[in-house]
Amino acid sequence: MDRSDRRPTRIARPRIALIGSCRDPFGMPGDGLVAALAGECDLIHIDAVSPYRAALRVYRQAAEAIRFGTELVHVLDPRFAPVAAMLAGRYGVPVSATVSARDMRSRTPLAQLSRRAIRGFDQAFTSEALAAHAIRDTMPDLAVSLVRPAARLLPPPLERHTRAVARALRGVVPGRPVLGLLWPDNRNDLRWFRDIVLPQLDASPICLIMGAPSRREVRLVVRAAGLKSEFRVVPGRLDAPMLAAVARCVDAFVSPASLRRGPGDAVTGLTLALAVGGVPVVSDGRAEAAVLAHERNAFLVDRGDERGFAGTLNRLLALPAIQRHFLGEEFARFTLSEWPWSAAAEVYAERFASLVGRPRIPADLRAA
Repeated sequence: MDRSDRRPTRIARPRIALIGSCRDPFGMPGDGLVAALAGECDLIHIDAVSPYRAALRVYRQAAEAIRFGTELVHVLDPRFAPVAAMLAGRYGVPVSATVSARDMRSRTPLAQLSRRAIRGFDQAFTSEALAAHAIRDTMPDLAVSLVRPAARLLPPPLERHTRAVARALRGVVPGRPVLGLLWPDNRNDLRWFRDIVLPQLDASPICLIMGAPSRREVRLVVRAAGLKSEFRVVPGRLDAPMLAAVARCVDAFVSPASLRRGPGDAVTGLTLALAVGGVPVVSDGRAEAAVLAHERNAFLVDRGDERGFAGTLNRLLALPAIQRHFLGEEFARFTLSEWPWSAAAEVYAERFASLVGRPRIPADLRAA
């Protein structure tokens, strides 16, 4: 019998229920992952923010979706993990979760309850190697997939963040350059920038320090006589809306020496947020080398090269303000194109297909 005219059977796409809102390691919300997954799977997104107020609604909507054919439940916000665990116990569907290092570190009662629920899940996803190590150490039976982080635009700043930055920059003469600096883990790194780099700068910029625990701490570190620059501070936790407010008021983000928060890839979420802020970034590139590319989305200087660091800043601050603006916008476009959600969505979709019993052929085994 001639069967040459038969068409290959099309494999049905996984039918997934997503619970919660998507947040990256830096706490930035967005629907980039949901939009990217929509091209790979059939999705039902049950959006919710508070597990205390929305848990019952989420459970009912997910249960109805399962009764109508949903094959897997994925938790975008680990705080909804207990709800997914109840769905798995009642309907026998596989469940998975997106987990960050912050979720693994949190000591709140809800976070501890969520981790106990995730321990019984079928799959975990994370974009942080630190989180993957923590999951493997504390939940050895849980499969973990490490996905590539994705860049997303900063959210609009909130009014309170804008007011805080305006207070910090009160009295600054219009046209005077402003540099945005991160509060370091090691205070000596800030002293290095104060004593070695700043005296070599021609423009006498204002230094706006972000994420400092208090103004008093900053005064203890940066107080020195004879400096041409002034230090201002925006105290408190640095989140995405605050970073967006700072990005609208500074001429460059600066990450000198080991001016970073946390080791290795823990800085990736923050670095991506800096790179899409629409402001040029100058860094020595040690912690951020995996994210930043020289003259594509940042200016990288060799480690310990204080003359090169100061020279780069001098040339950048000598540019017209409009040129610095367009340079920052170009850096942001490059970062968004190089760190898309599609790479992460491909890993999610491949694991989802395996969990529902229809594994995909690996890309390296497919016919050309």
